[in-house]
Amino acid sequence: MLLAIFARWGESTSTCCSCWRSVCCCCRAGWFCRSEGAGMAMGFASGRVVPALTVRMARASNPRGTAAMWMRDRLDELFVDEDFADWYPQDGRPGLSPARLALVSVLQYTENLTDRQAAEAVRCRLDWKYCLGLELDDAGFDFSVLSEFRDRLAQGDRADRLLAVMVERLVAAGLVKRRGRVRTDSTHVLAAVRRLNRGELVAETLRMALEELVVHGEEWLAALVTADWCDRYGRPVRYDRLPRGGDALIAYVLRVGGDGMYILRAVHDADAPPGLRKLPAVEVLRQVWVQQYWLDEDGRLCWRGPKSSRDRASRRTTERRNTGKASADGRPDPASARVPWSGVEIVTPHDPEARYSQKVTAAGQQDWIGYRGHQTETCDETGPNVIVQVTTRPAPEQDIDALDRIHQGLTTQGFQPTEHVVDSGYISPDSIHHAARQWDITLFGPVRDDPQAGKRPGFAKQDFHIDWQARTLTCPNGVTSPPWKPTLGDGHPRLSVLFPRKACRECADRLKCTGNVEGKGRHVFLMPQPLQEIQTQNRTEQKTTEWRRRYAIRAGCEATVSETVHAHGLRNCRYRGMARTHVQHVLTAAGTNIIRLSGYLSPGITPPRRPRPRNRFQQLCRNLPT
Repeated sequence: MLLAIFARWGESTSTCCSCWRSVCCCCRAGWFCRSEGAGMAMGFASGRVVPALTVRMARASNPRGTAAMWMRDRLDELFVDEDFADWYPQDGRPGLSPARLALVSVLQYTENLTDRQAAEAVRCRLDWKYCLGLELDDAGFDFSVLSEFRDRLAQGDRADRLLAVMVERLVAAGLVKRRGRVRTDSTHVLAAVRRLNRGELVAETLRMALEELVVHGEEWLAALVTADWCDRYGRPVRYDRLPRGGDALIAYVLRVGGDGMYILRAVHDADAPPGLRKLPAVEVLRQVWVQQYWLDEDGRLCWRGPKSSRDRASRRTTERRNTGKASADGRPDPASARVPWSGVEIVTPHDPEARYSQKVTAAGQQDWIGYRGHQTETCDETGPNVIVQVTTRPAPEQDIDALDRIHQGLTTQGFQPTEHVVDSGYISPDSIHHAARQWDITLFGPVRDDPQAGKRPGFAKQDFHIDWQARTLTCPNGVTSPPWKPTLGDGHPRLSVLFPRKACRECADRLKCTGNVEGKGRHVFLMPQPLQEIQTQNRTEQKTTEWRRRYAIRAGCEATVSETVHAHGLRNCRYRGMARTHVQHVLTAAGTNIIRLSGYLSPGITPPRRPRPRNRFQQLCRNLPT
């Protein structure tokens, strides 16, 4: 009897082979089968003509058009299914069209919608149906499909390829030029986590590891824990539940550390199930314990001290003058037993890739936990400004360290910018020289002025004459230094020039030149010849009016950051992890481009502009006798 029912059911609607759900309510509606072993093949829907009834209804309700309708009219279809051929297996149940899901994702970020709101817009909004080429009675799909599509988009370099495909379509439509000027700016991005102190960090990390171990090895874990563990790790850890006072807090974190060591030893024991030690939460537990605890000579677990402000990145590979000891490469001195620097320190188990950083802004010092997003857009005098490249990096990574990755991304997309306009955070003589030599890109921006110029108001470094053949430096008063000596500055080769003390003492401009009253000679650091010439030339040119006029175009980057942050929600991460955060940044850039391009008029067409109405005071002033 049951087989007969299934047979009649299959004849009427056909069924899903693995979960016995009808195709009409599962595959067509986009509710992906989550049964174990079920596969999803790529569906096909691109290349369709917009239904006539959808066109009439959309045009009647939106006579001026919308951004979604502009996308369909000007670009036909922004994505086609062939662009996603390697994203899906060749066999399995046919799913939704990836090109359609990509379009919906871009439209979703155009209006800063949630997944539920985007799925509802597909079902209810005429302009979205027009853009997607859907019938008016199309039921759309379940909102969870968008999350699954983003999971695929977060793998490898697919997000960058999606933006590259969009830019290629815009180039083909004549809206973007591959050669011209581009500009880049960055902004801080807040992770979708709350800030934890170190006591909360270790306890919450252990709690999350226990939660994951229960799912994959409940019987094994039951033989290890005791009932009092439920009071410590049974619910999320908060600062108001931690012990008060320094000694009580230290005792608490050492007890949590002992529990964590007990779990780590048990997980890596030979009798433990082999899959448990590879769980993501267990790996985070191991890393956090290495960063927050250490073992003394007697094997006792100890709590690490805070960071030492005396250890800086530029000093990690050089000997210290006071001790003569070299610190470990990439980490503070192990003998100090302090936590590592923010570039590697895990600050929350909920997003292990998020990092702590701080920067100085016009409003003061600002610190955050999360990432740093870089946006590169075209900035030619004619045509719209389109974001063509997006880079997401950890928060502590400085702008100049991401510059090479940005140039590589532009080159991969086929862009050959004649000039790249950036602010001072991206530029140095080294970066200017490397960009021209490696990528054939002219880097344009302000080189940092001499930080000691305020102490030496008399003569700057560019006032000295350099003799590269004789390896000497001559001051404006005619005193020539002995040959310079090679040295290192911040890990880079430099030239150390020290003028004779006797000559500087007898000089009438000594106080204005050396900036000290101790009678020491002037000490000047030079770069290698190509870099020094770049620094001198840029410091001279950036004080001219012509240079400032050319550099004024960089101010548009601030408007782009403001637009993506306030209109599209770029400031706050929707997801966790750098890969998913990068997907958010790419879709935000794509949505911003659609909004900009939909309001762009063809060259030669000037939009009608009404004169600004005068207020009553202006009218009064105008009527006054001259």
